[in-house]
Amino acid sequence: MNCREAREVGRERRRKTRNAMLLDIMDNFPRCRFTSTQMSLIIQFAKNLGVPDVPSIKGLRNIQQSLQSSCGVSPSRVESMQGNIFYMNDIRDTIARDLANPLVAPHLHFYPEETDGPISEVYQAERWTEYAPQQLTPMFTKGRRRFWINEVAQLEDGSLVVPQLLVVRNNELEAEVFQVTQTADGRWRLHTEDMRTKKASEFERPYDEIVEEFGNWTWADNSQVPKMPNPQRMLVDDDEDLFVIMVSPWADDVSGNKSKQYNKHMNMYTGNGCLPGRLLQQEFHVHYISSSPHASSAEQFAAFRDNVKSTETKPVKAYNAATKRKCRCILRVPGLPADNPQQSEEASHMGSNANHPCRKCHWGGTAKEKETEQIYHECHLPGALRSAGEIRENLQRQLQLAMHGDSKGVENLQRATGTKDKIVQYWIEQLIAKFRDLKAEGRRRTVDELAADVRQWFSKQPGDKMNPLLDIAGLDPSQDTPLELLHTILLGVIKYIWHHMNTEKWSDTDRHLLAIRLQSTDLTGLTVPPIRAAYMIQYKNNLIGKHFKTLMQILAFHIHDISTPEQFTLIKAAAELGARLWIPEIDDMDEYLAQVEIAVANLLDAFDAVDPLRILTKIKLHLLAHTMDDIRRFGPLIRSSTEIYEAFNAVFRQCSIYSNHLAPSRDIARKFASMARVKHLLSGGYWWDSQSKMWGQAGEAVLAVLRTDHGVQRHLGWVSPTVSVPGKVEPKPLRKNPAIEWQQSAAFEKWSTKNGSAPQPQSLWRFGRSLSAQSGDTITMKHWVVAKDLQGHTIFGRIHELLTAEKAAFATLEQFICSEQLNRHFGWPVLRRPNGPEIAEGVQSFLFIISVEHDCRMGNCQPAEREETNRHKSLIKHTDDDHFIINMGALHNFAKLYRVLPKTLTQLKPLFPDRKDFHAQVGQKARKTADTRRLKAMAKRKEAQEAERAVREAEEAQKEGRDVEDDGNESGDDSNREEEDGDRSSGEEAELDNGDGDEDYGFQPAQGCRGRKRRRR
Repeated sequence: MNCREAREVGRERRRKTRNAMLLDIMDNFPRCRFTSTQMSLIIQFAKNLGVPDVPSIKGLRNIQQSLQSSCGVSPSRVESMQGNIFYMNDIRDTIARDLANPLVAPHLHFYPEETDGPISEVYQAERWTEYAPQQLTPMFTKGRRRFWINEVAQLEDGSLVVPQLLVVRNNELEAEVFQVTQTADGRWRLHTEDMRTKKASEFERPYDEIVEEFGNWTWADNSQVPKMPNPQRMLVDDDEDLFVIMVSPWADDVSGNKSKQYNKHMNMYTGNGCLPGRLLQQEFHVHYISSSPHASSAEQFAAFRDNVKSTETKPVKAYNAATKRKCRCILRVPGLPADNPQQSEEASHMGSNANHPCRKCHWGGTAKEKETEQIYHECHLPGALRSAGEIRENLQRQLQLAMHGDSKGVENLQRATGTKDKIVQYWIEQLIAKFRDLKAEGRRRTVDELAADVRQWFSKQPGDKMNPLLDIAGLDPSQDTPLELLHTILLGVIKYIWHHMNTEKWSDTDRHLLAIRLQSTDLTGLTVPPIRAAYMIQYKNNLIGKHFKTLMQILAFHIHDISTPEQFTLIKAAAELGARLWIPEIDDMDEYLAQVEIAVANLLDAFDAVDPLRILTKIKLHLLAHTMDDIRRFGPLIRSSTEIYEAFNAVFRQCSIYSNHLAPSRDIARKFASMARVKHLLSGGYWWDSQSKMWGQAGEAVLAVLRTDHGVQRHLGWVSPTVSVPGKVEPKPLRKNPAIEWQQSAAFEKWSTKNGSAPQPQSLWRFGRSLSAQSGDTITMKHWVVAKDLQGHTIFGRIHELLTAEKAAFATLEQFICSEQLNRHFGWPVLRRPNGPEIAEGVQSFLFIISVEHDCRMGNCQPAEREETNRHKSLIKHTDDDHFIINMGALHNFAKLYRVLPKTLTQLKPLFPDRKDFHAQVGQKARKTADTRRLKAMAKRKEAQEAERAVREAEEAQKEGRDVEDDGNESGDDSNREEEDGDRSSGEEAELDNGDGDEDYGFQPAQGCRGRKRRRR
């Protein structure tokens, strides 16, 4: 074969491979699934177009199977303790792929971080520091040398230290160390009384090199020296690193259908907790674990627990694409994101209807006890916290009672503590049944003897005996279930407010006016989808999270004249709390938590003023009292948001719909494993090639697909990083927007000499479509912005005009003054026009966009009709363009706005300084309301019972009447029939005697009938 033939063969091979690759990618799009029939049609269509070397559907399946076996993984079969079979994609393989992915590995954070700047990630909060140092990543590398905690190391200055903790401070790895010195007699002393900080870059020689030089060490008697070398060295080879990866599994019940028919599956997903939050919000980084229509979340968590615990003794083998080194990793579980019912189940809690309804603390009591003054007040505060050890102890006590056959004692203990576990409950039923069976055998034995036999039987039973999450090191399910914004705030607080206003306050006329006001909202700066106010009002009882997220930010501006002062205060308090909870970064943790605490207190107290009993019936309101603890431990709550997992359910449904429905768990797991393989290959991930004994990677042509094809990026859920150039103006299309001369622009009229020399009057300029702010926001016409003037002062304004030329760009800004006085109704900053309404401003000084609403309450703005084609649409017509309010309930850029405004304009103040006294007052109202409701319920129940009794008596009377009537009829018929029988009998006898053979066509009763009638008579 000559060179030309070889090149032709190579091109043909690449062409075949590329066609198969494209079909494989298409077949594994998460949100665009194809059946095998549809794929066959696509292949046939390509062949009809003359595309060469297109594989058949069978050939494609063979290629996919080969790729899956060589560089992918297969789901593992799991049989739970209750006999349910499901399939699981091993979390260990998933994390190994993340480490081997060059698009993921550089972003992984393996150490807790302390920063002087804003706190934006979980690893910058306190949760990671709650682990013991040996439970975190225990080593770091410098070149080819590995330095471990609890081992002697030498610094560049020659001193000896023992690292105790590794932490990143201001983007640089540091170690907390103890000093090591040599005594006069040649022994070594560890100074544990003096902790010092050393940079990782100062370490020079690791423990193994020091031992080679000094030999065996003799320590002073009073030195508390850890075991050396570090035992964790034995977990890895000499050329491998050891890391700890955080994974937080999410579980929930999900329908496998797109229709309204519910097809329940219990699903489990996770994300890599070592990644920054901005990446975890991308679908590309959501990892499927398992799904089953039969196995509960506890059964799936048991298998997940086994995988996690196995890494403590046998770490996951992987390849670090960032360092190009082999490594191993141990898995930890720092948190359990989920909705509130699922989190209660994970915490072995009875749920929101229990006497002690909080999964985090012991607040509660009976219904009457909760209404007492003291417990009612305590409902607004976090109570005595639960713990994993306490939960385990309570479950053990329940099992002990069940072994003694005391079912009533088990129920009383569950009510008294609020602790109830599904797995334990399964065994409780088994134990009680076993006790009763032994007792029924008839042998005379004491309760303790029977319990001993039951205990022995129980010890021999396989499987988990209680919540498997209690066995994961460092995890406390009662406290490591952080507040979830979607279900607690949007589908909790805001939904309660919306329901209350629609049922207790608003009439149809009010809702019509509200729809007009909502539709007239200025959405610039809100980053919400377009408002469909008519839809929201028409289907007010069927709104979803995105609707409540919009209402939370804007409802306070539209309820004047259709709400009471207490209701307005409640809606405003919800907006103020929401804006503070949705921030992505926290500048000052203590100051921020103080403001959140006030916002939570204001919301709960405002709810008390409107509906005093609501906090006793809705546990989501009480859970807000634990918000501060969750933020301090987990950072901004949006990092614990589950919205990305809820969105990922759409991918699961696609896989469920296109499965064979005979083994859905297996088929769905296989499809997710195939999609994970495609993502790994396209992103340049490494895999172990068993034939070449090397780590392999796809070719450059394969890597270019994800890097250059935006359609593939979008379908795979990958968001490529975008670089925004502050001050860049995108021009409008020239055909519809011709260039104008500078002297025709608004900027020409408002130009100031402070801005420098003006452009030539006859120079040509194009209108701009958008402007890039320093924050990355896209600014368009009529957007409200925060900017810096030429002197560096913060100014507020509205974009009036954007102009751009070849080498320059300008924006005309309508400047507004932020008043020092807050709006008397909202308590929010006010914007008003200065004497000079417009100024020209340098485009690079624009910081970010904000949400500003017109003060319609002050302007008394009324609806006006606007004609659209042949239809009229009602909108609010503003009476002026001078008075506006900064929306302090808007989520977008709230943290940035909080920084630039004076503290006097942003600090919240308590609604009621003496909360305990206020709670005593509303608690009294709550008790009266509860008593009234109970009396009404009793009267209604009594009325229903009387009505039911009356119906029952009427039915019995009617039945007795029918029986009497039937008896009378039967008696009359019997007598008549007896007479007939007598006549006919005598006639029959005569006829028989006469023997004339004449036939009698009258009624001839059977002989038995006549006998029964004689007996009745």
